[in-house]
Amino acid sequence: MFNWKKTGDAADNAEEKPVKGVVEPQPEKAVKFFQHATSMVNSGNFEYALNLFASAVKLDAGNMAFHQSMFDTAKSFYQGGGKPASSKEIKAVDDGIGGNMSKLAAAEFIWMRNLNNLPALMKFLEFAGKLSMLELGRWISPMALNLVRIQQKKKASKSLWIQSKNLFSQVDAWNEALACGEEAVRLDPSDSKLVTELKQLTAARAIQQGGYNNTANQEGGFRANIKDAEKQRALQEQDTIAAGGDTDLRNLDRAKLDWETNPALPENVQKYATLLRRIGTAESEAKSQEVYLDGFNRLSEYRFRMAAGDIRIVQMRRKLREAESECAKDPSNQSLKDNAKTIREACLELEGSEYADRMGKYPTDRTLKAEVGRIWFELGRFQDAMPCFQAAKDEAKCRLNAAHMLGKCFAAESWHVEAIGEFREALQVLDATSADRELDIRYDLMNSLIEQARADKTTGPAKEAAEICSTILRKNIGYKDIRDKRKLIDTVLKELGG
Repeated sequence: MFNWKKTGDAADNAEEKPVKGVVEPQPEKAVKFFQHATSMVNSGNFEYALNLFASAVKLDAGNMAFHQSMFDTAKSFYQGGGKPASSKEIKAVDDGIGGNMSKLAAAEFIWMRNLNNLPALMKFLEFAGKLSMLELGRWISPMALNLVRIQQKKKASKSLWIQSKNLFSQVDAWNEALACGEEAVRLDPSDSKLVTELKQLTAARAIQQGGYNNTANQEGGFRANIKDAEKQRALQEQDTIAAGGDTDLRNLDRAKLDWETNPALPENVQKYATLLRRIGTAESEAKSQEVYLDGFNRLSEYRFRMAAGDIRIVQMRRKLREAESECAKDPSNQSLKDNAKTIREACLELEGSEYADRMGKYPTDRTLKAEVGRIWFELGRFQDAMPCFQAAKDEAKCRLNAAHMLGKCFAAESWHVEAIGEFREALQVLDATSADRELDIRYDLMNSLIEQARADKTTGPAKEAAEICSTILRKNIGYKDIRDKRKLIDTVLKELGG
């Protein structure tokens, strides 16, 4: 199902080719990425933070603090409706020169961007085993087993249980391996080889729990020292995202008790508020906001203020979707249209207010500035949007969009000379990954050239507009109102004597 290699395949025994590039850990460089990622988390930019965490992991995958912080961020990203990683983002992590370390970081990154992605999580576990990173593998295993169980509820598969058993065994996660082996045997009690393996797994777990495999100067491993089964289950469940049912309720009860006992501990605030938000009812969301704001007031940690604001935004967006859905059912109903428009403006005002406040708190976050600029533009506040886009242009990844949007702002204010300059700059920074933006930018440049020709009463800009129009027509004759623009340009040229 997940394209894992089967035990005993020739590919397993083949000697892997050496990989070019530096693959030794580089902890000093890794820490810099980690610190930058942490600052992005504090500013609420979880998506960018996950990219930075992946870079830290690639340079020093043995640092468990990196993985735990990345996972905590991934949970916030998941709760905020974050999208899975794009192929371009994945390729940036797995750059082809870091060997299995890069592949491990890429698999972890894919999973962290979508915590219900079982294939990515199991691929992550596979490379942890290949790299003999047992602590990391055992940390992943309870979460992986939970997702496997969810998958098996949809369609039971003996092969999936066996594949999972093998991967858990590679990292000495004997509890999880044994659980998978037992399920496989339950599906096929006649498999004598599997029954024998199950006995071996039972013995391996007993050795681990008894601490017999520890060296003389060790007092016992992490799992071997956990004798309280309820405590062990709690520890595993608290790291589970896609749990559901009784597990969610137990996690919530534990988090509530921790928060009530010590509401001034940031971890307690984050856990309780996050679990409340996951319930998804109006009451739980209201309580989650209350917990976040109480945490902000007690601790002055701005991330809690942002989290409360995010809930308000999600609620308003949900209300907008409902209004737009009603409008779509009855497109001729003007009252529904007006209501949707009013809610949309209220939603944008709320987002603008929230993000502008964050922009003041984190003035160097160019991505945030671009987002505020977008909101002001949609509200028709073009001159408020201009400085946001001008600042965002300083960030390489924002430059194309910021230049294009700044040009649109200038055009909306009829400052077409400036708009033309920005559209040309946007075209200069186009590359293969943003080719889909070309027609939009050229179309906007064409419109500003037409208006500039009319204002200056010169044919030069109109002729250039005609060339751009011809290019768009040849590429996509159905693009927007391009046919009408062709006629308009001909009219303008005739009026100007061209």
